[in-house]
Amino acid sequence: MRNASNETADDILRAIGHGDPPEDLYGIEGSRLYDKITAADLSELPEILGAARKTTGPILELAAGSGRITRALLALGRPLTAVDSSPEMLQMLRERAATRSFNPQGVAVDVIEADMSRLHVHDEFGCIVLGASSVTLLSHEQRRELFRRVRDRLSPDGRFVLTVLDAEQSGQQPHDQGGTKAGYSVLDCNSILFTIERRDPGNGTRHVTMIKVDFDEGRTYRSSAYASEIAYVRNEVIEAELNAEGLHVRERRAVRIPSLVRSLNGVEMWVCGT
Repeated sequence: MRNASNETADDILRAIGHGDPPEDLYGIEGSRLYDKITAADLSELPEILGAARKTTGPILELAAGSGRITRALLALGRPLTAVDSSPEMLQMLRERAATRSFNPQGVAVDVIEADMSRLHVHDEFGCIVLGASSVTLLSHEQRRELFRRVRDRLSPDGRFVLTVLDAEQSGQQPHDQGGTKAGYSVLDCNSILFTIERRDPGNGTRHVTMIKVDFDEGRTYRSSAYASEIAYVRNEVIEAELNAEGLHVRERRAVRIPSLVRSLNGVEMWVCGT
């Protein structure tokens, strides 16, 4: 039996005549879509940049993607190592980091393709950044392994800056019965994006399907579909995992998200140290 998320997504795909299953959102084409829909997103940047300014030394950015947060961090003029598991997104970042418009100070950027929970680097960093609530991309075991590696790579006075979206504050409590949310947005004059989100409390996951429809002048269209799965977890669980690996939250700050979506009201930035 299909779950509600698949039913809703399948109904839309069937209605537009799209027969192929959704691709990975972080694959080649999905990465381009993700980059397009986040390109103008300034969320978290003031808070993350403010925290990073209080640190010194090289910066390590985890889950850097195509560089939404990287660009802001480069304004600090400090050597930066960017890590992501998507080769497609990292290629976009490499190309951008070589341009004056993206990297006006010509900061040295080391780009590494790796699973952030298994990252092997030997340098120490004054600031390690994990934005976009990307910690939810990891399982419990992966988070513990990540936090252990972050602790080992922080300089003595370094700081780990991450953003989190509390499952309880966002209405995604594990005891919920789950549910499906669907909506659409206009990407530009020729493109519409449908987003279908399904919470699965039993497995502690959130399934997201994105369906993009592009129209041309002849009133024909082409479609593409992408899917991803992320965890939702209470902040108290994440903090307990941090503490278990010797990291402690030194500062908390609410992140201002320019959105009327209530589920985004629970985003916080944490500044952690040993």
